Amino acid sequence: MFTALALLTGLTHASPCDIDDGMAVGPITASPYDGDLGRGHRACPRNEAALGGGGQAVVDLGNFYGHLQANFAIDASIRVTESTEVFGTLELFRYDQVIGAIPTTASGLGHTVMGVSQRVLTAETLVLAASGKIVLPTATALYVNAWPYSMDLGVAGAWTPHERVRVHGYASLLGTVALSEGPGNPQAGAQIGLGAQIRLAPPVALVADVTSGFGYDAPVDQIALSAAARFVLRSAYGLEVGATVPVAGRERSLATVDLRATWRH
Repeated sequence: MFTALALLTGLTHASPCDIDDGMAVGPITASPYDGDLGRGHRACPRNEAALGGGGQAVVDLGNFYGHLQANFAIDASIRVTESTEVFGTLELFRYDQVIGAIPTTASGLGHTVMGVSQRVLTAETLVLAASGKIVLPTATALYVNAWPYSMDLGVAGAWTPHERVRVHGYASLLGTVALSEGPGNPQAGAQIGLGAQIRLAPPVALVADVTSGFGYDAPVDQIALSAAARFVLRSAYGLEVGATVPVAGRERSLATVDLRATWRH
């Protein structure tokens, strides 16, 4: 059906993994959870290195509460085979400030992420991949006497109905348990995301995502809207500027923003 529609309208298809420049693909990187917990990984494996920084603000005037967070991270991925990728992230610096009855400030090394992605289906215009990652509590300044270990497992997909349009989606299960002398306080939930990237011109694309999370902190953790602009700089280099804004659910952040520069080999 889509092939017939393309012929009638003059549209042309493209393989989801047929990427020949440094343009970022997949879900928008701005995420409210440490280590991008629950956010789906891209479906296409690639060799890539990136530097990024971002921040998050929570403001609750009624309860005289605020939480400001900023970070700077490096991440990399290696395509081990045509279908397999290993990836990781290290927050080189993280700053946290809580404004409330008992204000606190912490800064230092942030979280460490390690993961793997395996492509499980490849069709003409559709790719599906399974992925999983763990988030390690290396942010020593944030934790005292309790160390949360988190992981997620999920599936991600990419569909290219047109050479300028990429539709991406994912579904993930996520969980956290704390190692301490007291209770582990386990948490578990799910996250679902769907979005699209439209390439307006060879060096510029716009992206919009809708993300929903359930069960981790509340029956409805969040319903969030994300938007980003992606650019290609000198073929192998890319840049992404994005933001995520919760519109419903328990998540109280005003916005999560992210700036990420990438190099694809």
